[in-house]
Order: sequence, then structure tokens, then C-alpha cells
Amino acid sequence: MSNREWVVHPNRSELGPDEPGRNGHFRPMGRLRRRRKIPTENKCLARVELPDSLSELTDEDGSRTFGGYDWLFVVGAARTFARIHTDVEVPLPFGFKDRGVWWWWDGTTTEESILDGPDAVSYVEEYFYRLFPGMAVTVADGRVVATPDEP
Repeated sequence: MSNREWVVHPNRSELGPDEPGRNGHFRPMGRLRRRRKIPTENKCLARVELPDSLSELTDEDGSRTFGGYDWLFVVGAARTFARIHTDVEVPLPFGFKDRGVWWWWDGTTTEESILDGPDAVSYVEEYFYRLFPGMAVTVADGRVVATPDEP
């Protein structure tokens, strides 16, 4: 600590109503940005048939469906479920981006996301088989992929 005396600006310490320039009034410091609309439809779906010991956590047909608008969300939800409700040694997180490089659960790295390629479903399927060994897994990608010919 220094020997300098701390000085608080008066409009930050005086008691009074919450109004602009007074204590506690919220003021955005930057330019306001429009919120990006987050899709609410589950486009990416993965269904796992769970054992009878987890029947209280399943749908009526004995399965559990993980859905979301992208694969990272679906895999993250399934990994959390497996970590909490099963005794399986949960694999590393599916993937993350660090300093422009994607790091994947199997130790590989890529410049581009493997989830943007044509083999995305097979990568997700492989990860689900590691999360839920010996259980039936069904993966469906309902996202629309635009081709270069489409506007």
C-alpha cells in the first residue's frame, strides 16, 4: 500500500436517488450491440438407449435424447450427464479453440473445426460411443448446409 490518500469522486459516494451521474446508476460504456438471435430448434440430435438402472432419467422408450443448435452443445450436455449419472471414465472434453487452433478429445489439433466438415456426425458418434460404451447411439444432423450453388 502507498501512503497516498484515496479520494472518491463525490457523485459516487453521496447518498441520493439512483439517477444518471449518481451512485449506482448503470451506464453502458461502449456502443450498444444488437443481440444475436439464438436458434431455439434442436437441429443436432443424439439419442442413447440407457440401461434399466437409469430408467428414472430416460424418456418413455428407455432412451435419452440430447439436442441443441450445434454439436458442441449436444456433446457438452451428454458429457455432463455421463459424468454425473454413470460410472464411465469420461473422456476429455470434445473440443475447444485456443489461440486459433482446435484441440480435440483424442489429442489431435486442427486449424478448422471438424464439426464444420462432412464427417461431423461420425466424430460425434465416436465420442458418444466413448461416453456411453455398450449402449445404442443414434445421431442425426438436421442443420441445412448451403451449397455453393444456392443463394
